[in-house]
Amino acid sequence: MPTTSNEEFQIGLTMSGAISAGAYTAGVFDFLIQALDEWEKARNGDYRNEGVNPDEIPNHRVAIKVMAGASAGAITAAIGAVALADADQAPTPFPPSPPAGTQKIKYYLPKLYEAWVLRPTLVSEGGARNDFLTNTDLAAPPAPDDDFTRTSGIPIPPPDSPQPVTSLLNARLLDEIAKAGVAVSRLRETPRAYVAEPLHIYMTLSNLRGVPYRVTFEGGDYHMISHGDRVHYAVNGLGDWPSHSPFADNDKPRKINAADLVIDQSDPQKSLKWKDYAICALASAAFPVGLAPREIGAILGADAEKNEYDGRRFPLDALVDEYGVDPNFTTAELQAPLFWFTTADGGIIDNDPFEYARFTLKNDPAAPNKSKLEEADRAVIMVSPFPELKPIKAEGQPELGILSIFSALMPALIDQARFKPSELILAADPTCASRYLIGPSRLMNVNDPQSDARYTIASGLLGGFGGFVAFAFRDHDYQLGRRNCQRFLQKILTVPPEHPIYKAWPAAAKANKDFKVEASAAMSESYTIVPLFGTAKAEVLQPKWPRISQALFETLQERIAQRFDYVAPALLSQSVKEPLRALLGIALRPFPRGIGLIRDNTLKFARATILADLVRRDQIEGWDLPPTPGVDELDARLVLAQLISPAYDLRSAPGLARSTLLSEEKVGSVLNMGQSAAAKNKPFEIWRSPWSDKSGNPLYALASRKPSPLQQLFGVKHAGAWLAKPKVDAPGL
Repeated sequence: MPTTSNEEFQIGLTMSGAISAGAYTAGVFDFLIQALDEWEKARNGDYRNEGVNPDEIPNHRVAIKVMAGASAGAITAAIGAVALADADQAPTPFPPSPPAGTQKIKYYLPKLYEAWVLRPTLVSEGGARNDFLTNTDLAAPPAPDDDFTRTSGIPIPPPDSPQPVTSLLNARLLDEIAKAGVAVSRLRETPRAYVAEPLHIYMTLSNLRGVPYRVTFEGGDYHMISHGDRVHYAVNGLGDWPSHSPFADNDKPRKINAADLVIDQSDPQKSLKWKDYAICALASAAFPVGLAPREIGAILGADAEKNEYDGRRFPLDALVDEYGVDPNFTTAELQAPLFWFTTADGGIIDNDPFEYARFTLKNDPAAPNKSKLEEADRAVIMVSPFPELKPIKAEGQPELGILSIFSALMPALIDQARFKPSELILAADPTCASRYLIGPSRLMNVNDPQSDARYTIASGLLGGFGGFVAFAFRDHDYQLGRRNCQRFLQKILTVPPEHPIYKAWPAAAKANKDFKVEASAAMSESYTIVPLFGTAKAEVLQPKWPRISQALFETLQERIAQRFDYVAPALLSQSVKEPLRALLGIALRPFPRGIGLIRDNTLKFARATILADLVRRDQIEGWDLPPTPGVDELDARLVLAQLISPAYDLRSAPGLARSTLLSEEKVGSVLNMGQSAAAKNKPFEIWRSPWSDKSGNPLYALASRKPSPLQQLFGVKHAGAWLAKPKVDAPGL
């Protein structure tokens, strides 16, 4: 075996919250592990027959020291860590043979692929598995082994208690995924050489109960409650790279051992720790309303060594010499056997837990990291699946009504949690080598590296929930994550020739052109930190942009209606008392048991919202547009999506221009296309109404949304399709 140099490069991974776009993050991690495994094989001489001499390859060491995740990122970090220990993780080839010189591996870590691509779906396309729209969560309480609603030690409701509605989607599916995620029948014989011992894992939580704090001033005490929480695990047995972190080692981690993944019937408490670990990951991903919250227990008490909050470290430069600002729990809370709390999505408050990874990497928490290109020996790599342009709300939105403001508040909080300019600016700085960003990158034309696609990830629709619509969307993002990671290792994560890592290379490695990178704005000459060997060297192809069929879309609408008919009455029974419950029940139930007014409007709204996003992003079949002179097809789709959107019934050209940020001339071209002979009887056929707005602008709708001739005869105010005066672009009718 060749001699390894003393030069090391430490990596901390930060995985952002992304809902279904976690499939992309999982793909990035999948390829990173493949690349590091293949490099180890090359070191050990496994590729001698292919002309790879271990004495001629880069001899430094790269090690993963910490993973910090929020929401979907927490699930990827948690399951990814388990996959590192699982001996049954075997690469899976594509069914058909891909072109020569390209990847023959569809995924490297089956546990991650199953968790992110095969299982989490709104409609089980095979029909044999549970999905997000089944009703098992309300039928009966889960069996003890299948109960992932709360960590150990928290009181369990009586078995005859009614099942509360905790989320719009059936989160029992996530329980099944979590259970499978920590199920390991046999461990790897040897830990991975490039994984830290221990490996630190941080998962952010939104603690809805809150943690009280008090800061004493000369003029009195200042009291605060923090809802930004996290859970910290130190996992032993995954790697054999000895690691020490002054910050993380003294941050009271929950210590857990990979050997306990294999269930020991004589000591069930060992595997129970891993179940709690999985529940913490689910708690971090408990997106409000959509996915069920979880209950997490922590140890308090007067014993400072056991108290998980006493002396907790904060990843802040101002507090780096302190053990933290201690919480101010009451005596009664300190005497309780367990402090337990309900959680929501960790990404609401901290969607990019970059700081935990950065401070864990520090040798001296009080000293700045080396960040210059020629000296950096550690870096945080952020994986963020949402790089696409997110337009601000249209002028006048949200409206001043209470409901409008309230509905806009949660997205605003989440957007703000993702806004970390101080970290992102340094990641974008080509002269800073201590932090990097891997975000979705896709080309319109694979032969033109400058042809960046407008939409990069298929899971980007519906605010991130869209990946759950179809297997094809999640698979696309997983493969794109693998491709982007490969490009990142080949072209971005590099060192200049002045760096100690390169200087320590064998002469033959320095002479090998495979390790040299094309000149960039930052470096005229540089070399890869993670060289690619074996299966990792072949190109990962850019996946084809996926679409769903109209049939699958209709099936999805049927399943949404079935879920609504099950959840809405249960939620009504749980939240509303008689006689209002009976009145609302009539509006919820479909004819003939009720009038179905609320039901019909809700389902129409859901259908239009989903369809608008699918059409906008060209992710549904049957909407192939004819050419529109002077207008890019994706711009034309912006106009059609606005016509589908349930926000308005009738649209004007100026209103569409405001909403799409296109010129009125381009909007007019699309409206003309939609009224042409080529659009006749097509989904994108546009109807020009006989009415105008107050400024005299014609009003339009999709032909499928226009009122019947009889309804038009009675005038727009009585158009039964709208039930009342329709919603129209300002300045209105």
